[in-house]
Amino acid sequence: MKTPALILIALLALSAASSSTVVIAAAAPAKPAPMTVEFFEPTAPEAGDVPTVGDRAINSIGYSLVVESRSTVANQGAKAAIAKCHLKSVPATGAVLQGVPRVTAYKRTSLRIRNPANAPDAAEEAALQRVQKELEAGNSAPKIMVQRVSHADGSKEWRIYRPVAVLAQCVTCHGPEDKIAEDVRAELKALYPDDKAIGYAAGEWRGLIRVTVAPK
Repeated sequence: MKTPALILIALLALSAASSSTVVIAAAAPAKPAPMTVEFFEPTAPEAGDVPTVGDRAINSIGYSLVVESRSTVANQGAKAAIAKCHLKSVPATGAVLQGVPRVTAYKRTSLRIRNPANAPDAAEEAALQRVQKELEAGNSAPKIMVQRVSHADGSKEWRIYRPVAVLAQCVTCHGPEDKIAEDVRAELKALYPDDKAIGYAAGEWRGLIRVTVAPK
């Protein structure tokens, strides 16, 4: 079965609509408290304008990600890009985007991570597995996923996810190991000895961009 190719972030197709909310009890890692996650359709009234705010924020982040990585590789080379690419200047928490204070957190994660800091939590793992199952079934990845996380302390968090694909310039550092330049391989092994984020081809699903959006 051939996995459908993914294209650039803004062009990912919407998946078929579901008539019901999916509830998943997500098993927690060793230290964090348990959490429960619910998936909603983007048009679900419970979500309000959270999907719209999150989708626009991810569009902005995705555009910056593409521009920054392309510019760094072109001007400084792939080795320099390892340290400078992928929005290192964007904080993981707090006011992530100027002028969009409701976006309070940002993260990139994957089933095959490079940086341990990007390892998925239980809710993100549920979202990743959701996309993986769609692709394995021969379906398209969803354009966005809307998730409400209920934490053990009673607080709730709205997360918006966008699947992202491997672009042509990404294979310089994420492609097959034997195709990656020797100096780049050496730098990757020094910085990320447990790197799992290689072996990709352009167009493959890479992972998810996630933002947390505060409701009105």
